[in-house]
Amino acid sequence: MDSCEQPIKVSFWSKLQSVALTVVAIMLSLGQWNDTKDALSSVYEAFVANWTNDIEYKQISTLHVGQTQAYVTSVFGNPHVSKKSQSDTDIVFFYYGNKKYQLTLAIKDQRLSGYAIVGLEPDFQVSVPYTTQTLLSTPLDSYFAETETYFSDANNIEYYAESHDLGKKVMFYNLILGSVNYGNFSHSDSSAVKKLNADLDRGIEDVSNALAVSRNLHPNYFAVTELAPKVMVEGLLTHFEYKTLLKID
Repeated sequence: MDSCEQPIKVSFWSKLQSVALTVVAIMLSLGQWNDTKDALSSVYEAFVANWTNDIEYKQISTLHVGQTQAYVTSVFGNPHVSKKSQSDTDIVFFYYGNKKYQLTLAIKDQRLSGYAIVGLEPDFQVSVPYTTQTLLSTPLDSYFAETETYFSDANNIEYYAESHDLGKKVMFYNLILGSVNYGNFSHSDSSAVKKLNADLDRGIEDVSNALAVSRNLHPNYFAVTELAPKVMVEGLLTHFEYKTLLKID
């Protein structure tokens, strides 16, 4: 009986490797190795940036409270937008727009006093500092069993955020977690925030049920700061400011 050989399937990565080696061979034959290295490096970085979040995660992981303004801007470049804090005029908020995330830096005396990240895409699950979790992966109430202080609004911006003192081991920094109506913010998320704020506006004493619903949101925002939490939360752009000044389509 005649045997029938099955065609061998070539994986995408094998094809990519083959193409890359062919390019290298051609460029080597032309004596342009340095140009080849630069070109391949650029192609690789573009591929990684387009199909993964690894580059962004690595860059964000370099941020630490206490760094100088000069160092941070050398890493992230000049901010796209800035504005002064209304509660502390010595603080300036720097904003950086990106398709995948928004970065806010709180600068005081040319020093990083806090930074905040808002994930704008469902798969932008950057690690949350001083926890074992990531953004957009689990509900707020899975990070901390109880909330110490919370902030919420449903006017110029819809958000729910809560702050937690990290204690003396982390210089008493505050970790703020929340859900903000940029990017991946659903209708049910909006409804939860609006319900809590409606109860607060009506002066309802027991808002535990509405608060529990808000604490069930999956956070797309975190901030680490040595500032008072209310000052750091003040750095959130209104929805109009975000769409007008920073949103990148």
